[in-house]
Amino acid sequence: MKPNIIIAIVSLGAGLVLAPGDISPAIIPPITVTERIEVPVSHDPTLEDLPLAWQKVAKCESSGRLNAVSGKRGQFQGLFQIEYPRTWVAHGGSMTVPPKAASMMEQFWVALHIYVDRGSKPWPYCGKFLKEHYGK
Repeated sequence: MKPNIIIAIVSLGAGLVLAPGDISPAIIPPITVTERIEVPVSHDPTLEDLPLAWQKVAKCESSGRLNAVSGKRGQFQGLFQIEYPRTWVAHGGSMTVPPKAASMMEQFWVALHIYVDRGSKPWPYCGKFLKEHYGK
């Protein structure tokens, strides 16, 4: 049996922890964990495996479509409509694999890093679900 992927969202959005996985987390100062999320890896993760607030953001931003693309230049991509390449790459996404081609967990991982860095601001309307749950 494969272990679960553990994702911890920490207070005030100051950091997060991911393990085990094929994506290396950024170095983030230690602080108190306020929520622990376990995503089973015994199956391919689905939108329903994400925390409810993030499910709502994904449904609001992209109707839950991993490969969604919008914007005049097609720069907003994936479940969370992450701007590519600038925001995606700056928060740990691959320069060669855009959000629309990345796995759900990679998109979620990058979205968490964006949230830790900038709060719900990158999602001006849909970020309300993150504010309701996490407070920023």
